[in-house]
Amino acid sequence: MNPTTETQSAVRKKKRRSIRMKRHPGLQRKRRKLYALLLAALIPGLGHLYLGMYRKGITFIMLLLLDISALLYFSSIGMQINVPLLVVLGLLIPVGYFYNVYDVLQAAEYIISRKRRGEAAAASGGDGRGNGANHLFRGERGIAFGLMLVVTGSLLILFHQKPPWLQQGIRDYGAEASAVVLIVIGIWAGIREALRHHKDKRKSL
Repeated sequence: MNPTTETQSAVRKKKRRSIRMKRHPGLQRKRRKLYALLLAALIPGLGHLYLGMYRKGITFIMLLLLDISALLYFSSIGMQINVPLLVVLGLLIPVGYFYNVYDVLQAAEYIISRKRRGEAAAASGGDGRGNGANHLFRGERGIAFGLMLVVTGSLLILFHQKPPWLQQGIRDYGAEASAVVLIVIGIWAGIREALRHHKDKRKSL
């Protein structure tokens, strides 16, 4: 067969394949969203890893391991621990799990809508790049992720080694530490919501 004919045949096959893919873009997006949801429901963090949000996925996995390690630590040392700390640790597992599922759905929807805008811009002659193209990954920048890994790894080592000073500190200051953590989380959530409301208000003006 003539090499030119083979090249033309390969080009035609490639075009037919691309046409078939373009006919069902919505189905592919729905499948990707479904796969991300199933992975997130199976193990928190896997859905984010599937979507390419590696830092967020690793964060969910590390926090889940830390919470489970803390519960195992308190159940193995045999000390009379205060109830508020156990309640907080127990509630963090279902709260983190359902937030992980909710967040992966929101992330998948954002990625799908961003791809739609990019395809529409490319079809109209643009390059598909908007000002908010990297908005989804903005929160993953900075040193917070590295600090989280260092702190989580250190706590996992301490829970495994079970030093006496850690047991004494938890016994004496466990309730106060739990209260401080809840207060800090509440203040952070309030400030974040206020900033978001202020930003939405400025956009509406």
